[in-house]
Amino acid sequence: MKRLIGLLSLLLFWAGAHTSDLEVDHIRILTGREGTFLELQVSYPLNDTLWLKVVRTDRSKGVFEVREGGRYREVSEIPIPHGVSNFGLKTKYRIRLVGGAYKPGEEVPVTLLFPAGALVTLPAEVEALEAPSPLLKAALGAVALAALLLFIQAIRRRRADRRAARAR
Repeated sequence: MKRLIGLLSLLLFWAGAHTSDLEVDHIRILTGREGTFLELQVSYPLNDTLWLKVVRTDRSKGVFEVREGGRYREVSEIPIPHGVSNFGLKTKYRIRLVGGAYKPGEEVPVTLLFPAGALVTLPAEVEALEAPSPLLKAALGAVALAALLLFIQAIRRRRADRRAARAR
């Protein structure tokens, strides 16, 4: 029994030593057409790799994904190497939140689970991914219309040239 208690104490000490210097910053939840994602920055000063095992909010769970060949596939955990790691919508590793609805502006508690039961809970503000501005949409529409008019004009010139060639 003493050995078991000693082993558990050692594991908890190891977990505490490995996560005590861990810093999580710039945490937010982004919602958009592609889904809902957790964006955060993790600073890990130790010279080894820590693994993020679980992410939960009060209404959904996090699904870890890794980008391979332009597509994302699900993985069971995310490595946190020495240094600063960023996680977001377009990074190599990302965290998709599934099973809950989020409203822009609300603050949601997010819990991160690391090895040996080390937990970090932080509030994250929900932000909507912005759609293109109306001005940008109008500009793109104007460019498309101009291209269409130039195409129609080129077709009319070609037909006029053919008629002139036949008339000679």
